[in-house]
Formats: sequence, structure tokens, C-alpha cells
Amino acid sequence: MFQVDDCPGNGAATILAIVSATMIEHLVTRYEAARLELHQRELRRREVAAIARLGEKTLAEGGTRSGRLAALAAESAKARGQLLSAKSAQGASSSAGARQRLGALEQKLHQIHLTAGRLALALPPTGAESEVHAIRAEIADAESERDRLRGEGHRLIEETWTRVRSWIVPRAPALIAMVLGWLIARSYAVSHTGAIMSSVGLSPTRRGPHLVSLTGDTLLVQYGLALVVAALAAYVAHRVAGRVRTAVETVRERSSQATRVAGVARNPE
Repeated sequence: MFQVDDCPGNGAATILAIVSATMIEHLVTRYEAARLELHQRELRRREVAAIARLGEKTLAEGGTRSGRLAALAAESAKARGQLLSAKSAQGASSSAGARQRLGALEQKLHQIHLTAGRLALALPPTGAESEVHAIRAEIADAESERDRLRGEGHRLIEETWTRVRSWIVPRAPALIAMVLGWLIARSYAVSHTGAIMSSVGLSPTRRGPHLVSLTGDTLLVQYGLALVVAALAAYVAHRVAGRVRTAVETVRERSSQATRVAGVARNPE
């Protein structure tokens, strides 16, 4: 994390550097979290495929089929026979209806395998389900890392806001005075550009003396003067606010001391 003390001074440039560094770190964190989320989706697709393979393998093991698995084995055999027939029929006919029937049968067989795989996962382990458990472990790791990155992103935002606020709050009067000074001075300079230029011996027209040119002098009056006034207003407001804070702290300290003295006087022991 970018530190305030790493930059010389505690000015606006320092705050901008902190905010910029935090934005970059936050974007990188968001990118990594998004990448992990995409990876999780791919892992979940792999998990579904692994469960279907587990179900297909379980149904193929005749000795371990019983109850619901036996019924699914019968459904699977029937669907597989229909699928083979549909594939043979598709060889003779490539119509859209034949392709649609083939796709529906493949989806049905896939759902049967998924159901059988989920049932097999609920049975005592045999080792065949190790692929599914390995993928689920990867999903859990990816989810944990994604949550950590999201938490890190929120922490970066909170820390940056705390630093920015700690810089802004003591300088709030100066910043407000600077903005107000800029608005007032800019408005006045724009509406009285000619008079201001004439008062300092510059010509408000193309003819006559110019410091730079008519355009340059106009910009100096309208923007340069406003900047100077804004800077002076900020400086004065900062000094006044500092004196007020010092006076308030002095009064509070004296009041605290008086309270302590009064407490000692009431309870000399």
C-alpha cells in the first residue's frame, strides 16, 4: 500500500498519488477476482461433466446397482438404444427434426448420468468419485481466493478514504475558501477584463501595449488573477482556521485543568 510518508510534503500532489496508486491496485484486484470467477465457472462445468462420467461409470457396474440406481440403469439403457436408433436414422435423413430428436436424446441420457452421479456421491466412497472431489476442492480454493481479493479491494478503498479524509478535514476551510475565491474572482475577471487590463497599463484591444498578446493577456487576467485570489483566500482561511483551532484547544485544555483542580479540591485524599 502506498504510504503518505513516501512522498515529500502532505499537499494535494500526495493525495493524488495515493488515490492513483490505490485505483491501480483496486483495478488489479478486481481483475484478478473476475479472472477467478471465470475460472470457477469453468471448474463448475468440469464438475458437472465429472459427475456425469461418475454416473455413467456407476450405471455400467451392474453388481453395484440397486434401488433408484437400478431404475436409472434401465432408463439409461433404453435412452442409449433410442440414441443409437436415432443416429442410424440420421444417417439416412439429415432433417432438422432428426437432429432435434438426436439432441433431445443426448440431453436425456446426460441428465440420467447426472442423477446417477449425484446418487453415487451420496453413497459410501469407492474411489471413483475422487475426480469430482478434486474439482470441488479447486472450486473452494478459487472461491476463497476470490473472497480474499474482494475483501482486499474493500480494505484498500477504506484505507484510502481514511487517508484522504484525514488530509481534507483539517484543510476544509482553506479548500472551501479557495473554491469560493476562484468562483468570485473568475466571475469578476471575466466581466471586467477590459477595466482590469486598463488599470495595469495593458490594452483591452489588439492595438496598444500587451504583456504577451491580447489573447495571452486576457487569459492571464481571467485565469491568473482568479488563481492568485483563490490561493490568497485559501491561505487566509487556513491561517484563521488554525488560530481558531488553537484557541479552542487552549480553552478546552484550561477547562480540563480547572475541572481536575476542582476535583482534587473536593477530594483531597
